[in-house]
Amino acid sequence: MLSETLLWLLLALTFVVPTLGAILLRLFEHRIGDIGMVVGSSLLLLIAAVALLTIARSSLPPLRIGDFTLLPAWSPVAEIEEDVVPILPTTPPLPTLTPRPTATPEPTVTPEPTVTPEPTVTPEPTATAEPTVTPESAGVPRRYTVQSGDTLRIIAERFGVSIEAILQANNLTPAQGDNLQVGQELVIP
Repeated sequence: MLSETLLWLLLALTFVVPTLGAILLRLFEHRIGDIGMVVGSSLLLLIAAVALLTIARSSLPPLRIGDFTLLPAWSPVAEIEEDVVPILPTTPPLPTLTPRPTATPEPTVTPEPTVTPEPTVTPEPTATAEPTVTPESAGVPRRYTVQSGDTLRIIAERFGVSIEAILQANNLTPAQGDNLQVGQELVIP
């Protein structure tokens, strides 16, 4: 069993020494060169690994700071009582499998060919009528509801007005004019 002092020393070698060593290696990197960095890093890793393996393989005393126990006593090898025999669960034997006879496939009936009807001629789609602009009395603004695919340029050309006039009539910025929403109502001057 390790002494408490030796355990503290091994913990320091595992956690503190590699950290401080890495800092020192970085500080003196320009003096020791690349080979010195590799050798120093390898040495720090070896020290930490040996200390950690020693801790893992040893029976540990309880590690305390004052009345607070950081690590309870621990032993890596569990003591086995000589009189106790572990009872292993038994599994029932597997049933024996007997092959089943396989069925022979029945002959399949080929369906008779079906007559396909002659293709019918579909009428050509008619063009959708463009919204017509009804002349209204001068001075009375017209209203237009934005449809899918509309842009400010298309609406301005449709009504024969400038884009700037539509922007001013609706108090819109050019950025808002570029982001029209379907269903939005615009005043057309």
